[in-house]
Amino acid sequence: MARRFIFRFETLLRIRRQREDEHKRIVAARVREIQKTREQMAALDRQIQDELHAIRSGQQPGQIDMQQVVRHRHWLGRLHKAVLDGQARLRFLEARLVQERAALAEAAKQCRIMEKLRERQELRHLQEQERLETRVTDDLATIRYVFDAQATP
Repeated sequence: MARRFIFRFETLLRIRRQREDEHKRIVAARVREIQKTREQMAALDRQIQDELHAIRSGQQPGQIDMQQVVRHRHWLGRLHKAVLDGQARLRFLEARLVQERAALAEAAKQCRIMEKLRERQELRHLQEQERLETRVTDDLATIRYVFDAQATP
């Protein structure tokens, strides 16, 4: 007798959940990319420190190998340029992460809106079913009372 609740926008809710999940995957991928870039920059910093240590330890009093000094300086210049490029990339990735998190928040908000609508409609459906059941029960009680009243003189 009780009808099953059917949410008319179930497909839309499912699409919004999928969109939210996709945004979650995008944000997670961006966070991993930022972490990888930070690790690369840390490796570059270690290489710079190692190179500086090699320059200092390679210099002996009275002897200077100019070709070696030029090579070390050239390599240090490339490492510093790589650090600057990494910092620029990191700023870009962090800015994109902010945008993607905002999109995720909006997708989650849209999903919550549909879930709240579903909850309200389901509650309304349950209340309507209870009202109908109460009405049927009252009608049956009334019929039984009338029937018993007519049966007993």
